[in-house]
Amino acid sequence: MESILQWMRFEAQAIERAAERLNPVALEAALQILQACTRLVTVTGTGVSGLVAAKLAATLTTYGTPAVFVPASTALHGGLGIVRDGDVAVCVSNSGRTEDTVAVARGLARDGLPVIAFTGGPDSGLAGAATVVIDTSVSVEACPLNAVPTASSAVAVAIGDAIAAELSRRRGWTIADVARIHPAGAVGRMARDRSQ
Repeated sequence: MESILQWMRFEAQAIERAAERLNPVALEAALQILQACTRLVTVTGTGVSGLVAAKLAATLTTYGTPAVFVPASTALHGGLGIVRDGDVAVCVSNSGRTEDTVAVARGLARDGLPVIAFTGGPDSGLAGAATVVIDTSVSVEACPLNAVPTASSAVAVAIGDAIAAELSRRRGWTIADVARIHPAGAVGRMARDRSQ
Protein backbone atom coordinates (compact mmCIF):
# COMPACT_ATOMS: atom_id res chain seq x y z
CA MET A 1 0.00 0.00 0.00
CA GLU A 2 2.78 2.44 0.87
CA SER A 3 4.44 1.87 -2.51
CA ILE A 4 1.20 2.78 -4.32
CA LEU A 5 0.90 5.98 -2.29
CA GLN A 6 4.55 6.74 -3.01
CA TRP A 7 3.97 6.67 -6.78
CA MET A 8 0.87 8.83 -6.44
CA ARG A 9 2.78 11.38 -4.37
CA PHE A 10 5.61 11.26 -6.90
CA GLU A 11 3.24 12.35 -9.67
CA ALA A 12 1.71 15.05 -7.46
CA GLN A 13 5.19 16.41 -6.72
CA ALA A 14 6.06 16.39 -10.44
CA ILE A 15 2.98 18.51 -11.14
CA GLU A 16 3.91 20.90 -8.33
CA ARG A 17 7.45 21.28 -9.66
CA ALA A 18 6.13 21.87 -13.18
CA ALA A 19 3.79 24.59 -11.87
CA GLU A 20 6.73 26.39 -10.27
CA ARG A 21 8.79 26.15 -13.46
CA LEU A 22 6.20 27.17 -16.07
CA ASN A 23 7.06 30.19 -18.19
CA PRO A 24 4.29 32.80 -17.75
CA VAL A 25 5.15 34.44 -21.08
CA ALA A 26 4.70 31.14 -22.92
CA LEU A 27 1.46 30.41 -21.06
CA GLU A 28 0.03 33.82 -21.93
CA ALA A 29 1.09 33.43 -25.56
CA ALA A 30 -0.61 30.03 -25.75
CA LEU A 31 -3.79 31.43 -24.21
CA GLN A 32 -3.85 34.34 -26.64
CA ILE A 33 -3.39 32.00 -29.60
CA LEU A 34 -6.24 29.81 -28.37
CA GLN A 35 -8.47 32.83 -27.72
CA ALA A 36 -7.84 34.05 -31.27
CA CYS A 37 -8.82 30.70 -32.79
CA THR A 38 -11.87 31.31 -34.96
CA ARG A 39 -12.81 27.72 -35.70
CA LEU A 40 -11.15 24.57 -34.43
CA VAL A 41 -8.21 23.42 -32.30
CA THR A 42 -6.61 20.30 -33.75
CA VAL A 43 -4.74 18.34 -31.08
CA THR A 44 -2.31 15.58 -32.05
CA GLY A 45 0.17 13.15 -30.60
CA THR A 46 1.31 9.52 -30.68
CA GLY A 47 1.15 6.74 -28.08
CA VAL A 48 0.65 7.95 -24.50
CA SER A 49 1.14 11.53 -25.69
CA GLY A 50 -1.72 10.86 -28.11
CA LEU A 51 -3.93 9.85 -25.19
CA VAL A 52 -2.95 13.07 -23.40
CA ALA A 53 -3.79 14.98 -26.60
CA ALA A 54 -7.20 13.27 -26.85
CA LYS A 55 -7.96 14.22 -23.25
CA LEU A 56 -6.96 17.83 -23.93
CA ALA A 57 -9.24 17.99 -26.98
CA ALA A 58 -12.13 16.65 -24.90
CA THR A 59 -11.49 19.13 -22.09
CA LEU A 60 -11.25 22.12 -24.44
CA THR A 61 -14.50 21.12 -26.13
CA THR A 62 -16.29 20.68 -22.81
CA TYR A 63 -15.15 24.17 -21.86
CA GLY A 64 -16.57 25.65 -25.05
CA THR A 65 -13.49 25.69 -27.30
CA PRO A 66 -14.21 23.31 -30.23
CA ALA A 67 -11.34 20.85 -30.51
CA VAL A 68 -10.68 17.53 -32.19
CA PHE A 69 -8.03 14.88 -31.62
CA VAL A 70 -6.32 13.54 -34.75
CA PRO A 71 -3.61 10.90 -34.17
CA ALA A 72 -0.36 12.07 -35.73
CA SER A 73 -0.13 9.04 -38.04
CA THR A 74 -3.70 9.67 -39.26
CA ALA A 75 -2.93 13.36 -39.73
CA LEU A 76 -0.05 12.45 -42.06
CA HIS A 77 -2.30 10.27 -44.19
CA GLY A 78 -5.12 12.65 -45.03
CA GLY A 79 -6.33 13.63 -41.57
CA LEU A 80 -4.94 17.13 -41.99
CA GLY A 81 -7.81 17.76 -44.39
CA ILE A 82 -9.77 18.85 -41.33
CA VAL A 83 -7.55 21.93 -40.85
CA ARG A 84 -8.65 25.35 -42.16
CA ASP A 85 -7.52 28.96 -41.90
CA GLY A 86 -8.19 30.33 -38.44
CA ASP A 87 -7.46 27.01 -36.75
CA VAL A 88 -4.82 26.32 -34.10
CA ALA A 89 -2.80 23.15 -33.51
CA VAL A 90 -1.58 21.67 -30.25
CA CYS A 91 1.08 18.96 -30.65
CA VAL A 92 1.95 16.75 -27.68
CA SER A 93 5.20 14.76 -27.41
CA ASN A 94 7.11 14.17 -24.21
CA SER A 95 10.45 13.82 -26.00
CA GLY A 96 9.60 16.25 -28.78
CA ARG A 97 11.28 13.81 -31.16
CA THR A 98 8.39 11.54 -32.15
CA GLU A 99 8.70 11.56 -35.93
CA ASP A 100 5.00 11.63 -36.86
CA THR A 101 4.18 14.39 -34.39
CA VAL A 102 7.16 16.50 -35.46
CA ALA A 103 6.20 16.05 -39.13
CA VAL A 104 2.64 17.21 -38.40
CA ALA A 105 3.91 20.27 -36.52
CA ARG A 106 6.32 21.21 -39.29
CA GLY A 107 3.66 20.82 -41.95
CA LEU A 108 1.13 22.94 -40.10
CA ALA A 109 3.74 25.60 -39.34
CA ARG A 110 4.66 25.76 -43.04
CA ASP A 111 0.97 26.34 -43.79
CA GLY A 112 0.99 29.28 -41.39
CA LEU A 113 -1.00 27.70 -38.55
CA PRO A 114 -0.02 28.60 -34.98
CA VAL A 115 1.41 25.50 -33.29
CA ILE A 116 1.50 25.09 -29.51
CA ALA A 117 3.89 22.33 -28.40
CA PHE A 118 3.49 20.44 -25.14
CA THR A 119 6.91 18.84 -24.75
CA GLY A 120 9.64 17.97 -22.31
CA GLY A 121 12.21 18.49 -25.06
CA PRO A 122 12.90 22.24 -25.28
CA ASP A 123 15.63 21.71 -27.91
CA SER A 124 13.68 19.13 -29.90
CA GLY A 125 12.34 19.17 -33.43
CA LEU A 126 8.83 19.73 -32.12
CA ALA A 127 9.92 22.75 -30.09
CA GLY A 128 11.70 24.14 -33.13
CA ALA A 129 8.54 23.89 -35.26
CA ALA A 130 6.26 25.45 -32.63
CA THR A 131 5.03 28.99 -32.25
CA VAL A 132 4.91 28.52 -28.46
CA VAL A 133 6.47 25.80 -26.31
CA ILE A 134 4.88 24.68 -23.04
CA ASP A 135 7.46 22.86 -20.88
CA THR A 136 6.05 19.54 -19.67
CA SER A 137 9.40 18.05 -18.65
CA VAL A 138 10.01 15.92 -15.57
CA SER A 139 13.33 14.88 -14.07
CA VAL A 140 12.23 11.28 -13.56
CA GLU A 141 9.11 9.20 -14.23
CA ALA A 142 6.91 7.75 -11.48
CA CYS A 143 8.00 4.30 -12.55
CA PRO A 144 10.35 1.76 -10.95
CA LEU A 145 12.17 1.58 -14.30
CA ASN A 146 12.07 5.33 -15.01
CA ALA A 147 10.76 4.43 -18.46
CA VAL A 148 6.97 4.30 -18.72
CA PRO A 149 5.32 7.75 -19.24
CA THR A 150 3.68 8.44 -15.88
CA ALA A 151 4.81 11.64 -14.20
CA SER A 152 5.35 13.25 -17.61
CA SER A 153 1.84 12.41 -18.82
CA ALA A 154 0.33 13.55 -15.50
CA VAL A 155 2.13 16.90 -15.86
CA ALA A 156 0.95 17.35 -19.45
CA VAL A 157 -2.66 16.54 -18.51
CA ALA A 158 -2.55 18.94 -15.56
CA ILE A 159 -1.16 21.79 -17.68
CA GLY A 160 -3.74 21.14 -20.38
CA ASP A 161 -6.56 21.16 -17.86
CA ALA A 162 -5.31 24.41 -16.37
CA ILE A 163 -5.03 26.12 -19.76
CA ALA A 164 -8.52 24.95 -20.74
CA ALA A 165 -9.96 26.16 -17.43
CA GLU A 166 -8.34 29.59 -17.74
CA LEU A 167 -9.50 29.88 -21.34
CA SER A 168 -13.07 29.16 -20.28
CA ARG A 169 -12.84 31.75 -17.49
CA ARG A 170 -11.64 34.39 -19.92
CA ARG A 171 -14.46 33.55 -22.29
CA GLY A 172 -17.09 33.82 -19.57
CA TRP A 173 -18.13 30.16 -19.77
CA THR A 174 -20.92 29.55 -17.22
CA ILE A 175 -22.59 26.64 -15.49
CA ALA A 176 -25.57 27.28 -17.79
CA ASP A 177 -23.26 26.66 -20.75
CA VAL A 178 -22.14 23.40 -19.17
CA ALA A 179 -25.79 22.39 -18.70
CA ARG A 180 -26.54 23.18 -22.34
CA ILE A 181 -23.82 20.94 -23.77
CA HIS A 182 -24.33 18.13 -21.19
CA PRO A 183 -27.93 17.02 -21.77
CA ALA A 184 -27.24 13.72 -20.00
CA GLY A 185 -25.18 12.21 -17.21
CA ALA A 186 -24.20 13.29 -13.72
CA VAL A 187 -22.37 16.41 -14.92
CA GLY A 188 -25.46 17.50 -16.86
CA ARG A 189 -27.77 16.96 -13.90
CA MET A 190 -25.45 18.87 -11.57
CA ALA A 191 -25.09 21.73 -14.05
CA ARG A 192 -28.86 21.99 -14.63
CA ASP A 193 -29.51 22.01 -10.87
CA ARG A 194 -26.92 24.74 -10.29
CA SER A 195 -28.04 26.90 -13.22
CA GLN A 196 -31.72 27.04 -12.18
